[in-house]
Amino acid sequence: MTNQFQSTDQAAHNRQLVIDFYRHVFDARNPAAVRDFVTEDYQQHSTHLPSGRAGLEAFVAEIFHGLPPLPVQPDLFMPPTLIVAEGDMVVIAGEFPQPEPEDPERTYPFFVFDAYRVRDGKLAEHWSGINKIAPPKHPD
Repeated sequence: MTNQFQSTDQAAHNRQLVIDFYRHVFDARNPAAVRDFVTEDYQQHSTHLPSGRAGLEAFVAEIFHGLPPLPVQPDLFMPPTLIVAEGDMVVIAGEFPQPEPEDPERTYPFFVFDAYRVRDGKLAEHWSGINKIAPPKHPD
């Protein structure tokens, strides 16, 4: 029974790692925080995103156009629709409402996911449901 509890504890820890990664890096728009959460050899499985910790730091800096970091908040800006952790894997999914092509004043639900493999307490691999051909439009 001890292994089951250790496994459950590890999954909970990995789940919190992903939540904290989003809070500290994306919600706080802080590329420097990437190094606290991501392995040096971070592997992207999405070809439109750079691999390696340095590549992810550069990507985060680019999307925030050099804006200064914000204070880290206790909760995620956009809470996930679901988050599942099992073993060394964590999948997080959220809704990004998108403008209706025929009526930009209205939106439709668009769901995206990110999956991470955790190694030695840091994010080591990433898969994304977003692709470069049809990326979601982020609300301003």
